[in-house]
Amino acid sequence: MAMQSAIAVGLSVLCAILAAPATYRCFLGRWGWFMANALVVLGATLSLLFARDWAGWLAAGLFALLVGCPFALLVGARRAAQRGQWGKVARLQGWAILFHPTPWARFGLTLSRARSLDPQHGYQSALARIEATGSQKQMVFARLLLAQERRDWDAVLSLARGGNVEFSEATSREIRALGELGRLEAMVHAYARAERWLTLEKRRECMLFVCAFTGRLSCVEHLLSRPPAADDEVKTFWVAVARLRADRADKIARSTLQGLAEAGVEARVRRSAAQELARANRAGAPIPLALGTQRLLDQLVQGVSQGRSRRQTPWQRLKWSSKVHLRGLLLLILVILIAAVQRCSR
Repeated sequence: MAMQSAIAVGLSVLCAILAAPATYRCFLGRWGWFMANALVVLGATLSLLFARDWAGWLAAGLFALLVGCPFALLVGARRAAQRGQWGKVARLQGWAILFHPTPWARFGLTLSRARSLDPQHGYQSALARIEATGSQKQMVFARLLLAQERRDWDAVLSLARGGNVEFSEATSREIRALGELGRLEAMVHAYARAERWLTLEKRRECMLFVCAFTGRLSCVEHLLSRPPAADDEVKTFWVAVARLRADRADKIARSTLQGLAEAGVEARVRRSAAQELARANRAGAPIPLALGTQRLLDQLVQGVSQGRSRRQTPWQRLKWSSKVHLRGLLLLILVILIAAVQRCSR
């Protein structure tokens, strides 16, 4: 009985730790993730009150169904999406929805099914349907995605700043739109302000935009070499953009973008490559960044190469240390749970 109670309490603490980022990081579907962990904690608490002999197994079952399985399936779907395997993405998301039936999970399933059935036009058609029939937040987000798909960067910037889209999704598109429009000073400062509130995945994506549009080739190559691996065509595009932004006369970058514009597999890559070439042909010599912005950018790039966000103050080092201790506690709880399950199964 004591072991069953320890497992239930340990899983409750684990769920609290996993749900904590949803309280201060605004990512898409965060409240669904928060509620899934809260249900596990509620189930573990009720089992401790009314079925203590089975509390550990009940809590473990709830954790597997509501948190573990959907998380593993959605991670698999994300990796399949990076390889362009939209049929597999739709299957994995369909299974995930059985355990995690949230509106944003259905939103992603609708888009992946449309892409698997009609790779050329299904994505835009699905977004247009969601824009016409979805909830208020889904309509705004679909409108933002449609503007991005059409490469209308003025509209993307306006919608991203409208305040009706989750922070991480809006910020990544705002930063790219600023880079595409040549507003590099605003782009660097926007990322510096938002960095601490972004998830790790979105932080890496935004930093890729910042480095590419400011011509930091080595930083772009470093980011693209880190997992999760991007598609080869996407890697080629961003390396070419970084080279061209650093030197408008770079023949290799121009040739690469021309090839992508004419024969790229993804329609969005073809449109982006053609747009970047046309913009480079119209633009003159790049305007250097202000001295303060240049220093800020150097710190951000240095942070990428060193695996940290920027030069740390003692207070920032203290916060980083607390995060390390929290992760250590999480690892300790997992070890205790594994040992407890093994003992109970003997």
